[in-house]
Amino acid sequence: MKYLCLIFAISLLPTFGFGESIGDSVVIFIDNRVEINIAIPDYYQLQSSKKVNETLQEFQSIMPQISMKLSAEKPEIIKYSDKKVTVTPGNPTEIFLLKDDKMSYTGFRDKAIISGDGFYITIIASDISTIADMPLLTCINEVAAQLPRQRRWSKSLYYECVDRNVKLLEDKNNEWDMLELSIGAGANLVKNTWPPALTLTGGLGFNKKGILRNPYISSNTLFDFTAENKINLNTFLNLGYSWTVNKKAEKNDLLGVELGYLISKQGDLFGENTFKLGFNWSPAKHINVSPHIYITDDFNKAFPGIRIGFGL
Repeated sequence: MKYLCLIFAISLLPTFGFGESIGDSVVIFIDNRVEINIAIPDYYQLQSSKKVNETLQEFQSIMPQISMKLSAEKPEIIKYSDKKVTVTPGNPTEIFLLKDDKMSYTGFRDKAIISGDGFYITIIASDISTIADMPLLTCINEVAAQLPRQRRWSKSLYYECVDRNVKLLEDKNNEWDMLELSIGAGANLVKNTWPPALTLTGGLGFNKKGILRNPYISSNTLFDFTAENKINLNTFLNLGYSWTVNKKAEKNDLLGVELGYLISKQGDLFGENTFKLGFNWSPAKHINVSPHIYITDDFNKAFPGIRIGFGL
């Protein structure tokens, strides 16, 4: 039993990791001519760190030299990272605006992508060379002074800066905390049998920059059909904790750990004082795979099991 527990504990180690978080984005429209998008782990770093300002100031200072390499006849993408500049062709799409039933031609768009230590700055303008003399840092500092109260949720903030006057346009939360109530069905592998099971779950989901952390309580009832056409019901009460490990919206990748105790026993499927310890993996929404180990007969016996579930 000791070796079985050791092997199972080692198999759990990769799950005790940290998820990849979703950062914040701060978008500033400057003088109706330039759009700056700052992708940063936490928007309050615009106040606490000078890295964004220093990198942007450095880029502005070399913009006149870069402009000499650009063409006024076609859009281009300028990438700046570790004091290295690359210029590649941009999106040739021409943009028109409709105002007062009249179509006006606004040309194409240049783009600058600036990579820093833990942040990205994207600048979009019809003529990127004009940013050399624009008050970009003044607008960013004014935005930093007006940032909303810090929250653990991921945010997208939109500002307008006209004649150095800053106005908040939108404060958008990218996720929320949640209450989870769910019901699921599936089957458990126990001693070479697959009794069907019903699972009820209640929990709280706490979001922090896109990472969902979810303490929960659940019950798992196994329906053991005997040769005498009798149904024995065995119910586990479980305490668990799960978290997301992938920030992409189309990915689920939920991992968790769970400890359960057999609160209602019928038949001989389990012994006295039965515990189970396992981890959960949800590779897709409403699908759950849970390998675990049962410890029974007053800690004298142990054997592995697995649950495959489908929930609502």
